[in-house]
Amino acid sequence: MRQITDLLGILTISQLKARYRRSFLGFLWSLIVPLFQIVVIGFVFQGLLQHDIPNYTIKFLVALLPWTLFNDTVLAACPTFLRFRDVVKKIYFPRWSLPISIVSSSLVHFLLSMVILFAVFIIIPVAFDPIFLFLIPLALIEIVMLAGLALSFSVLHTYYQDVEYALGALMRMFFFITPVMYPTSEIPESYQYWFLFNPMATICEGFRGVLLRHELPCIEHLLVASAFSVLCLIVGIVIYRRMSPQLPEVL
Repeated sequence: MRQITDLLGILTISQLKARYRRSFLGFLWSLIVPLFQIVVIGFVFQGLLQHDIPNYTIKFLVALLPWTLFNDTVLAACPTFLRFRDVVKKIYFPRWSLPISIVSSSLVHFLLSMVILFAVFIIIPVAFDPIFLFLIPLALIEIVMLAGLALSFSVLHTYYQDVEYALGALMRMFFFITPVMYPTSEIPESYQYWFLFNPMATICEGFRGVLLRHELPCIEHLLVASAFSVLCLIVGIVIYRRMSPQLPEVL
């Protein structure tokens, strides 16, 4: 167990270093890109379309952080084994640690972004509340989901390299049906309950509810998101176990 933990730690640090190698701003790019998105989408929604959503910028930012964790992790995990083909072909080690290290390195970026968000809350200000601790189970649900998706897509993409292109298109579509750049309150009330059975909708709106309204997500939506995350992990493990033994030959 200690060896696995050490290996994951080494791989996570390696992923973080590789991500911003020869980059002058380094981690700051993780903040610059979301802030740029906020400026552009805020201008379109409130400047051009004249949607008067109170505190739109902070509502968008709060939901954008868990979405960015989801989007970046899934897309980065996809080509993992192709990127490390020389290591996978020559050295025997727990290969599942490669896609999982993508998840852990993305989690580090997410946690650093949350530190920045709480610093913004001090400036605004937003009242701090013990209910903020509920962000931990929300984040845990997302991490379990991402671990399963990373295992699945990293192996599948090694066999079928169309997976990465299909995922890119699907993630763009999924962004618009997840309440990231708009709050759920903008959806017709008759659809809101069903809309939140989308697990990422539950997580993104859950972050808004906990941080901005000091309220917990609906228990039914939370249970569905939790069940979906566990299902993703089980499916990911099954796919990995069935397909990973042939990885060196496929690569």
